[in-house]
Amino acid sequence: MTRWWVRSTLTVIVLGAGLRSDALLAQARPASRPTPALDSTARAKAKEEAAAKAFLLADEQFYYDRVMVHRATLLQRAEWAELGDRCNPGALRVFPRDTTAAQRDSLQRLVERVEQAVIARGVGSRLDTPEAQALLRTIVGWEAGIDRPYWDVNTKTSRAAIATGLTGDVPDPRGPGCLPSPLAADTVTFVLPGFSTMDFPRAPRPRVKAFFGPESQKRVRDEFFGAVGSKSPESELSYILIAPVVLWRDWALVGVDRPREKGGVEIGAASNGGAVYLMRKVGAQWRLLTVVRSWGS
Repeated sequence: MTRWWVRSTLTVIVLGAGLRSDALLAQARPASRPTPALDSTARAKAKEEAAAKAFLLADEQFYYDRVMVHRATLLQRAEWAELGDRCNPGALRVFPRDTTAAQRDSLQRLVERVEQAVIARGVGSRLDTPEAQALLRTIVGWEAGIDRPYWDVNTKTSRAAIATGLTGDVPDPRGPGCLPSPLAADTVTFVLPGFSTMDFPRAPRPRVKAFFGPESQKRVRDEFFGAVGSKSPESELSYILIAPVVLWRDWALVGVDRPREKGGVEIGAASNGGAVYLMRKVGAQWRLLTVVRSWGS
């Protein structure tokens, strides 16, 4: 019995020594290196990824440089319309030398090339950024008649844009003074499908009201119909729809439509017009390069 115990003990000791020796050998053994084939594959993949990234950056810069060339050409062809200084009309960029149909078509194609580049490179851009919020505040203030953006220029001194939509003072026909637009409203309602919030203007008048999100247009119609349209079917709901909005680097395109809907249910019956603005960020300001197109009153 005793002899069996001794043998068992020796066996355990020998086995333990073996395990310990294996552990020591494992520690002493150098770390395994990837095989040459795997190492070569990883380097090739990293090289491909770096090349693809460099190509995308170069492609992006190519389009940006081309847009800046189009901008320079546009500014060379532009002049300012003489609107006088009565009632703060602002400045209007015009192209008086483009008088023939071919010249006007060439000018429009130039603007549309910039538009297409901004859309192609910026489609799906996020609108929850400080840059997008600053852009929205610029457009809301302009459309509401609270303040105006400046024009994008090559000089140090810029000019404020003209009033947009139905805002802005008009000359008093009975004297030298100015009158507010007869169609200006105490409250201006904005529908903003791409935004969830905004920096509201702090001006006391007009009041700015906003509806946010994908269902914003439906909500403004439902609210108007419940409060006014159901009792007065001939009443008109007027609001300003800001969409789509596309940002790319320091460029942006902003679509603005100004529907008028009877009772909040008759869609597309009338309009206060609309426009597509081409904007460029200069420092902390979003400035207007040109109006790509406009429609309505």
